[in-house]
Amino acid sequence: VAPGVIARSTNGVVVLDLDGDADESTGWSILYLHIAAANRVQAGTAVSVGDAVGRASCEGGVSNGTHVHIARRYNGEWLPADCSACPPENTVPPFVLGGWTVYGLAGQEYQGYLAQDGERRTAEQGRQAADNLISW
Repeated sequence: VAPGVIARSTNGVVVLDLDGDADESTGWSILYLHIAAANRVQAGTAVSVGDAVGRASCEGGVSNGTHVHIARRYNGEWLPADCSACPPENTVPPFVLGGWTVYGLAGQEYQGYLAQDGERRTAEQGRQAADNLISW
């Protein structure tokens, strides 16, 4: 999702360090979870926007369906995708991916949507939800 250096690549996890020092506890970092071991990018690799970091899988964490999580940290601290329910003194920059802004649904873990130019893409929980079905 951004240029940087892969700080960690193991057990279904890839961490992209955006300041290039390969230390995921300083500056911005992006975590990808459930990345398959086969063809997963190696730690120390410099990447650019659009470079493949691996393939979605069930590896890492607890999962029984192929998918990927993307999360962000600043100076080692996790930041919510959307902080609309945060107190006013806790401002968090919007999480924007390729022009799509991430919005969470209050009190609903893993539920939310992406929005851009009046369009909306919803993350639906459950394998049978039509929006989640993948075909090759």
